[in-house]
Amino acid sequence: MADSQKLTIQQFLDRKENPEIQELVGKFNGGSFACCHTQIFAETGVWIEELVPVFQKLDAQLAHTSDNQVRVLSPQFAR
Repeated sequence: MADSQKLTIQQFLDRKENPEIQELVGKFNGGSFACCHTQIFAETGVWIEELVPVFQKLDAQLAHTSDNQVRVLSPQFAR
């Protein structure tokens, strides 16, 4: 693992030395945002504090949306 770094979103986007990470920017369209954030940290040592509350809200919205869809598709399992 690389040395740990805490960056702002802008500092992360301005980085040019990691093209493989830059390639990922803008391609996240679902799944676990917080999991992705921790995976990027594990692989690069980059942690962006500003994204924590954003990803928590996105993950909560995805869970809510998924739960609603499950209730429609499988009402016998609705809580």
